[in-house]
Amino acid sequence: MRNNVVLLFLSIFFSVFSNAQTNIYGTWKIDGIIGAGDYKEYSLVVQKKFSLGSNLRLNLDGTFESSYFASCGNDCFTSSSGRFMLIDEVHIRFVLVDIRFSGFCGGNLKSETELNRDLGIFYIYKDSDSVRLIKSNGVLEDDKNKILYNELMDSFDWKSYDFVWNNTKGNDQEDIIKDCIDNRELIDFSNCKVVFLKKEKYGDVILVQENSNFHFVIYDDFKKKVSLAYPRVIE
Repeated sequence: MRNNVVLLFLSIFFSVFSNAQTNIYGTWKIDGIIGAGDYKEYSLVVQKKFSLGSNLRLNLDGTFESSYFASCGNDCFTSSSGRFMLIDEVHIRFVLVDIRFSGFCGGNLKSETELNRDLGIFYIYKDSDSVRLIKSNGVLEDDKNKILYNELMDSFDWKSYDFVWNNTKGNDQEDIIKDCIDNRELIDFSNCKVVFLKKEKYGDVILVQENSNFHFVIYDDFKKKVSLAYPRVIE
């Protein structure tokens, strides 16, 4: 089972670090209107013909238009436009100039023009069947790590692990993992750092890194208990 975890990590690692340059120009289906909310990530799929929903057009002159289309008029229609800049092969910056609302949008949404609002930098990551724009600080190494951590978290299935629970009075992630006792001596917690956390219904999944190895720790906030996730041995 440990070998399977290593192989999974390696497959994710190479898929992240082999991400090639993506042609970002053209028309895309998108899961949100650019600038209409504090989105941390957008998912883009090439749009070969007109379809309902949200779309994004990135023009060769460095301008963009993003609009929402529905099959009936009883909806809120949002559109935005502005400029974008390709900082390098894998980073793009958006500047929102106009945002418009029409239809049944409610009184709290007002159209605005000449905003010149910097929406920040996004990391361009080519997934298997889409392109993801992920909010970024512009540091490529941080972007790659964020993708890697998310992929590792998505691979975690608590049903494939065993747990040995310990009480904890820790107030933060670093203190919590210090109360985690490794009964099988798989990990040296004194040499670990917390790199990512994901909240699930059954508790917080904490991803910890020990040198080049990654481990999952589960924290039950209700019972104030913590456990290392032990890969279940299949006999």
